[in-house]
Amino acid sequence: MKESIGYTVTLNIIIVFLIILFTFLSAALIYFKSNKVSNVITETIEKYEGYNTYAKSEIGSKLTSWGYNKYKVNCNNYYNKIGSKERLNCSSSLTDGSEGYCVFVCREMFDGEWYYYYKTSTNMMINIPLINDLLNIPIFSNTNRLYDFECQSEICK
Repeated sequence: MKESIGYTVTLNIIIVFLIILFTFLSAALIYFKSNKVSNVITETIEKYEGYNTYAKSEIGSKLTSWGYNKYKVNCNNYYNKIGSKERLNCSSSLTDGSEGYCVFVCREMFDGEWYYYYKTSTNMMINIPLINDLLNIPIFSNTNRLYDFECQSEICK
């Protein structure tokens, strides 16, 4: 005796599979875009050797041309998510969070000399119309070490 699965059961399985597939696909695309934005911010900071007015204007123009959602973020929350060891060496955010990203400056001693680097965080935000801000995951990236010419003493912060 042959048994078959009904049409509605098969259709429900296909619909659930498609929903799961598109959810993973959209999450991967959002992560890719957030990671790309974070990399562009760090590359621009390295290009201008610091987070100065030139870097701010170039970052702003690139983010607007890409259509990056500039949701206001709370940089203090991202500062608390940095590891406790790094948090001792990092200052509070250089941005107020209205640009949609946060930039922290950190200092470290390497081979007896002081260096500084910038830590940036962008947000991977999945915004569903009925459930606002379902996921808001910070993505951190670091610049390369930059030599600190002003800091030559042993105690420098």
